Amino acid sequence: MFSLGWMELSIILIIVVIVVGPKEIPTVVRSIKSIMSKLKSLSREFNSTIDEVSHISEIKDIKKEILDTKETILKEGKELDDFVDVNNKNILKKEQQDGK
Repeated sequence: MFSLGWMELSIILIIVVIVVGPKEIPTVVRSIKSIMSKLKSLSREFNSTIDEVSHISEIKDIKKEILDTKETILKEGKELDDFVDVNNKNILKKEQQDGK
């Protein structure tokens, strides 16, 4: 940003008094105050919207991670089921051969 020293503020004040006139300075100050208030309000609204959008993006990322984890668990569960089935068949075959 920029900074204003006493000299710059004095020059601005002198120009305002010459251009606007001493009687209208309170009206101009109120107008400037109103404009600044509206700008601050717009700035806060913009920041909150940006925060909300980034939050939505974070939620989408979390959802994707959960779905990926679910797919991995289902895949590993199926592999485990297949492994157990094969081992059970082998055990049954051995029991049948031992029993004969």
